[in-house]
Amino acid sequence: MTAVPPFRLLDPALRTAETLLAQGVFAAVVTALPDERLAARELESALRGLRLSEVDGRWRAELDDVVDTAAAGLVALVVTDGWRRVKRCEVCAAAFVDRTNGCSRRRCREHVRNGSA
Repeated sequence: MTAVPPFRLLDPALRTAETLLAQGVFAAVVTALPDERLAARELESALRGLRLSEVDGRWRAELDDVVDTAAAGLVALVVTDGWRRVKRCEVCAAAFVDRTNGCSRRRCREHVRNGSA
């Protein structure tokens, strides 16, 4: 059985990532799936604003903007639980992040909220 990723630790980055996924910001990542290697390269290229800096003898990761923060959240999700949680809605094909314990979500936030079939 796979451990459930620590969603509380990854939010708000995952909420932002899901919003940006729905807006198509990470379209190249989602389009690359199910080719996980290509999706990884696309996600890597979205993280161009990631910098490591040393402050008082400790290293920190600094992100330039909202897209970098969301991409970093997706990276943490993929590292924790693979690509299976990045999905497309069965109703409208919008990309979303499945944060359910059983990884069973099949619809985007809008169609879950509206109960669309």
